[in-house]
Amino acid sequence: MLNPQDKYTLEEYWKLAETFPERKYEYVDGYIRMMTGGSPAHGQIAVNISHLLVSALSSSDCNVYSSDVAIQLTNDKCYYPDISVSCDPRDWTRKKALESPSVVVEVLSPTTERIDKIEKLQAYQYYPTIQEILFVDSRKCYVEHHHRVGSFQWSVSLYKNRDDVVALSSIEVHFTVREIYHKVYLELEED
Repeated sequence: MLNPQDKYTLEEYWKLAETFPERKYEYVDGYIRMMTGGSPAHGQIAVNISHLLVSALSSSDCNVYSSDVAIQLTNDKCYYPDISVSCDPRDWTRKKALESPSVVVEVLSPTTERIDKIEKLQAYQYYPTIQEILFVDSRKCYVEHHHRVGSFQWSVSLYKNRDDVVALSSIEVHFTVREIYHKVYLELEED
């Protein structure tokens, strides 16, 4: 059985993922960590963003993927973002993981925020196909948008107002913060 203290090869990781398809594991530098489920707010936010992206990209070459689909950044890093978008047709037929995502979205919760905004942010920013990263808080109205402006240069925009527009220029999609949080109960809602 899985021991989180032991190191595993990438092949052992994929074997575990195939043996237990109902579970999700991330692979980081030889270590395997099991992922847990999210809150209702977390789930609703992910569904809202997915719906917005699928609707906007329906006639494009881009596909939207849920948290059931891994992205393999290197032989040492496989993550399951809450949402990913790939515009590379080669990703359509991959068996295990996407290799060319353009956009990744992480919905933040208290238990994942530190990993998402430190470890994953750095890994995503170093991956050449990723052009935009969204961090969306699940407890308050807050969206952090990282957008690539050079090989290793990023700009960051923060959105806290419901009328703010998040523009994902790499895939030519935009939507409001209000649409992201539609029908979402926010635990730390600000007046």
